[in-house]
Amino acid sequence: MADYFSSRDPYPSNYKVYLGMWTNWSRGPVFGATLTLDRRQGSVLISFTAFFVTIVASRFWRIACSIIHRKLSAAEDRDTLHHQRQAIFRNSSSSGSGLWSLIQISWAWRQAARKSLSRTFPPIAFASICLLAFSLASGFSSSISTTIGDEVLVNGANCGYVNSLIGKNNSHNSWLEWSGSLISNAANYAQQVYSPARTGIFSNTAYVRKTLDTTYNRQAPCPFQGICRSNTSNLLLDTGYISIRDHLGVNLQPDEDILYRTIAHCAPLMTEGRSEPTQYHGSLNYTGYSYGPKIRPTGDGTDRGYTIVSNYTIVVGDSYSQSIMESNMTTASGYGIVLASSLTADGDAWSGTFLPEKALRRPDADIYLYFLSGNGVYTSEPVYDPWYRSYIPSQYESYLVRRDGLTTSRITTYQPAEAASPLGCMMQYQICQGSSANKDSCGPLASFNDAIEGAYPHFGVDPSVTMEEAIYATPPNKRVGRFLWWLEIMSYYPNDIQPVVWKMGSRSLASSRTLTGVIQGPLPKEQWKVDVSNWWNISLSLLQASLVDTANGATDPNFARLQVNATTKGQKSLCQNQKILSTSYTSVSLFGLFIIYIPGVLIIILSLVLDPILSYSQKRWKNREYENLEWACNETLQLQRLAYEESGQGDWSACIDSVPVTTAEQELAPLNVMDPKHPRLRRFKLPDSSKEFPVSHPSNDEHSPDTSDNQEDGALQEEHQASDVSSLGIDRQQFTEGYQSGDQALHAADDAAVPAPGTNSPTRISAG
Repeated sequence: MADYFSSRDPYPSNYKVYLGMWTNWSRGPVFGATLTLDRRQGSVLISFTAFFVTIVASRFWRIACSIIHRKLSAAEDRDTLHHQRQAIFRNSSSSGSGLWSLIQISWAWRQAARKSLSRTFPPIAFASICLLAFSLASGFSSSISTTIGDEVLVNGANCGYVNSLIGKNNSHNSWLEWSGSLISNAANYAQQVYSPARTGIFSNTAYVRKTLDTTYNRQAPCPFQGICRSNTSNLLLDTGYISIRDHLGVNLQPDEDILYRTIAHCAPLMTEGRSEPTQYHGSLNYTGYSYGPKIRPTGDGTDRGYTIVSNYTIVVGDSYSQSIMESNMTTASGYGIVLASSLTADGDAWSGTFLPEKALRRPDADIYLYFLSGNGVYTSEPVYDPWYRSYIPSQYESYLVRRDGLTTSRITTYQPAEAASPLGCMMQYQICQGSSANKDSCGPLASFNDAIEGAYPHFGVDPSVTMEEAIYATPPNKRVGRFLWWLEIMSYYPNDIQPVVWKMGSRSLASSRTLTGVIQGPLPKEQWKVDVSNWWNISLSLLQASLVDTANGATDPNFARLQVNATTKGQKSLCQNQKILSTSYTSVSLFGLFIIYIPGVLIIILSLVLDPILSYSQKRWKNREYENLEWACNETLQLQRLAYEESGQGDWSACIDSVPVTTAEQELAPLNVMDPKHPRLRRFKLPDSSKEFPVSHPSNDEHSPDTSDNQEDGALQEEHQASDVSSLGIDRQQFTEGYQSGDQALHAADDAAVPAPGTNSPTRISAG
């Protein structure tokens, strides 16, 4: 038989992915709203979202500060701590800067101000909460992607499966190559993911579920009637209900789901009375096995007829014929496996390669027999496995040619007790409509054909038609079309254990990994269960790949020419809704984006319109007039205006707007830094003159304890200023009297505001 395991991969490892908005129904219609972007666009969106959250945080802080500032506003005299706190609320741009400023004033007034801690702790706590909350929100904004995971939709534009029945040149050979490649890939995947000795190379897979679960019963009863080698130590494998939605990644709503279950119940069979020597092809010695006559189906799928072609189920070379081989250890072809099948329809065998005898007949299952031949393989130790049964001693001779002559070595090995050893498997299937399995939604647990036809009523298919007729019929609606398209895929895709064994042959055996040349290493007593489990795992890998590969479509022209494409709405509903896992793209939760951006935009808009609305309210209805005026005047530029205006500088307008302005080309004085530790604004500037006159007031005791010295300094400064005034043509006496009277008025106001020692009355800070 030709080797159809090609190194050519029929499907690319990087699937074509749908980019845009879609609904991941496994997360629901709200939380499942998803946007898929390529990796670069996704990174930009996530980064911008984190930046957007920081903007929202600053605008939220401005709203909070506006409300707090107005609530704390008072037209009565308050201490300095109150006014500094108000200035911080008005001018801090973020919760971080506000927090730091509040901590600073709390520390500065920790002893001087009344109840400073109780008055600063609440705003400090609030600023801390805002800072922490929005920092976490910014950090976790990436969760709009991570909570969705790596699920993306396959772009199903090229959806279809390869059909060997399409009448094109070499179509059957191309199909064999296609299916052989699929099985080879699945075997590799099963070895890396399902096997107990898995290496973890495929730690990241494209399938939404890395593996499909199986229930193992390694002490199962015999699936047939008194023909098993053991009645208590057989193998039963059950997938349970596999959801094409949850397990195979089809993006459907729960009521559109399809549940699929398969059971394999296997046991080594007795050969007593069922094998005999026979002549085949002349004088060669063969052994014939009779578990029912060999047949050849004569129908076309709808006509279930057959013809008996032999009384033997299979015929293989006898043990002696298999052992005749060259002694070179590299010439063995490995174990031989011959497959016999019997398919059941309406409870009777109707197709396959043999008609089972009564002991093997099951009206509720398909029957497969796997005959294992040693084919010249010897075991290094006796093997008492009920399928391998290699315990007959023999002498194995090997020859090695050297320069000094021929060297012969002889070792004791063991060969199979029979020409072929049968293993019988009963296969059952069940199909359910919807997300729950019950008698009202499931067909019978039966053969593949009867399981499909028994599920027809649950999917709205006419139960009077056969499986073949239903597959090729025009579906009346989307649900029926989706179900029939799935049946086509399941029928033509090699996703069961029998095509695995048929195509892989001895390579499907786990024992082949310890086979060197013609010598088989030691095997456990129940090696056959390991082999069947390996077949099972490969079939599960194929089942996982079936819908994904169909949605992606064949890209190799040799296979694409045999592809049956999806055309109806029902077919496309499977093709365009196949999920896979991919780290090459970013899937973002639209619900998460809405939660972030909609409130965020509203907060930004509110922060921008709040002050204008309150300002308009104040002007229109005189509502909370002082609160709004204090809010306007505590802004940085307005505080600067107040300082300059109180020092007699500038002709100001826009005094309650964001930016106060002076008349054109008007200049303001710099700081008076005569005392570097107490800089002030100069209070007076002569009109139409570039000369500026600093104002210096006698300091209080804290700054200047020597009053007489201060008086002398003030008199000297006054003398210098008066001299400058005279040089400008201004009456000296008039200037001096005006200056002294204004200065004395300021001192009187300051003295009136200084509390007596031990009192708690607030201190008013002079503008000078």
